Amino acid sequence: MKLSRFTVGSKLLVASIGVLLVAVTAVAGVGTFGLARTNLQAEQLYGDSLLTIEGIADLRSALSTVHASVVERVLTTDPERQAHLDHDLDEVLIPQARQSIVAMRVLALRGLDVQEHQFATRLDDIEADLAGYLLIRQSGVSPSGGGNFAAVTSSSALVARLNVIFDEMQQLADEMQVEETDEAAVSYSEASRSYDSTRLQLAASIAVSLLGGVGIMLLLIHNVVPRIRDYSKFAADVAADRAPGTLEPRGNDELSDLGRALNDLVANNEMLALREALQAEYADTLQVTATEDEAHELVQRHIERSIPASAVVVVKRNNSASKLEAATALEPDTDFGRRIIGAEPRSCLALRFARTHREGTLRPPLLSCALCANRNVASTCEPLLVGGEVIGSVLVSHQQLLDGHQDGLIKNSVSQAAPVLANLRNLALAEFRANNDSLTGLPNKRATDETLKRMVAQANRSITPLAAAILDLDNFKQINDRFGHGKGDEVLAAVGAALKSCLRASDFAGRFGGEEFLILLPETTIEGAVQVAEKIRAVIGSITVTGVEREITASLGIAGLIETAGGATGLLREADRALYAAKAAGRNRTVVATMSDLEGRSQVNVGEPIAALRADSLQAP
Repeated sequence: MKLSRFTVGSKLLVASIGVLLVAVTAVAGVGTFGLARTNLQAEQLYGDSLLTIEGIADLRSALSTVHASVVERVLTTDPERQAHLDHDLDEVLIPQARQSIVAMRVLALRGLDVQEHQFATRLDDIEADLAGYLLIRQSGVSPSGGGNFAAVTSSSALVARLNVIFDEMQQLADEMQVEETDEAAVSYSEASRSYDSTRLQLAASIAVSLLGGVGIMLLLIHNVVPRIRDYSKFAADVAADRAPGTLEPRGNDELSDLGRALNDLVANNEMLALREALQAEYADTLQVTATEDEAHELVQRHIERSIPASAVVVVKRNNSASKLEAATALEPDTDFGRRIIGAEPRSCLALRFARTHREGTLRPPLLSCALCANRNVASTCEPLLVGGEVIGSVLVSHQQLLDGHQDGLIKNSVSQAAPVLANLRNLALAEFRANNDSLTGLPNKRATDETLKRMVAQANRSITPLAAAILDLDNFKQINDRFGHGKGDEVLAAVGAALKSCLRASDFAGRFGGEEFLILLPETTIEGAVQVAEKIRAVIGSITVTGVEREITASLGIAGLIETAGGATGLLREADRALYAAKAAGRNRTVVATMSDLEGRSQVNVGEPIAALRADSLQAP
């Protein structure tokens, strides 16, 4: 059977009641013990009063006995009786009276109040009266002072005098007894009233304490338990990955601190989840990037998005790995833009040491970087390291010093990007090698065929002119046979460089096979193509290769897409026919497949003008 849950409020209530009951019980015990002791002291005081009263009674009795014996001694004439009475008085009665007086003095010494002082004064008076009696008895004179004691003629006068003395003593004793009796009654009554009043006050105090304690405890529970319940639900929502909202801590105690800590925990978790989501999005997107440039821009955007007020530049080695260049957009007039121009890989310390390099931090580095030092901004440069080889770096400039998370984000982002960039570079290199001629650096036959189809299709869609020129080096076989194939390769490489220098970015030149090259000129008329061809022919004519002691020339055949019915095959065929015509006409010249637009103009030939030729009127050599 499942036990019912014992809540915090119940536990707090039981614990508070238990502590309160223990405290009240302790107070009640102490109070009861005090009351009992007070009552005992009252009873003891009353007992002392009774002892005093009994002592006074003994004193009165002793004085009365002495008084009776003294009177009988005065009145008796029997010598034997007189002797007996004298003996009783001297040996028994008077000592007993004095002993009673001493005992009363001892009791009087217990108190220091006014009443006890009066008590002692009366004892002094009684003792003085007794001493007066003894003086009379010892002097043997009558009250009038004449004759001896035995010869007093008026015994009644002596008795009267003695009666006055002993009556005074009895009166003093009576006063003492009355006062002591009244005082004892009053003291006991006051003690009883005080005992009863204290007991009632103690009971009332216990009741008030219980009620006040319960009220304070309930108020405490009302203040604490709801907050604990809210915090518990909040924590449960966080643990269950439910949106918990936000707590509103009240007060300035430990529970309020706990509430604020829980809010901070949730905020940190949300921030961490956001960072993880951004990092996951970055990692997923990085895997589908198609080119190095796309991956470089992704790294830049991701880090700049994740680190406020930051600027990111991806740096890579050029194809020959001899220079550094910015792989992302960069303002050329900035310090870094000027420094990176012509910079060598060793200029970047992150590349040189293959580890993170920081500038503008609280602890300056031992060796400053030539690219990112002294730029009035803090920077963190992380190398792109793949298999022990550094292929580049990522420079992050930031206004504020980075915290541990931001440092980790840069490292993780760069480490995730490095293998992807290396793969993209390898793919691009493989694709370049598959589509480019390693000797001339120009696209090879396959890439040339694909480009021809694409540019023809684009020209047909946009209804724009497209000119094609086929270039063939004159008597190239003689160069190989006479000077060797190595020199022939040098000539081909020089021709490739010449073609690149003469064409626009939108133009295309590719090696078509052997010593033949295909040149495609989009949005170019036949006239424009002839001008470009003559420029190329002139540049090739100026090429000199060490060890090749002869002139290098080329022949070109030109055809236009519009003039050849708009097909790639027809365009190549007509350009090829024009090239054959140039060869047949003596080489080192340019021939156009259709010359209707150029009738009446002179072709340009190296060294001399010649008549314009129609390609279809000449036979290929």
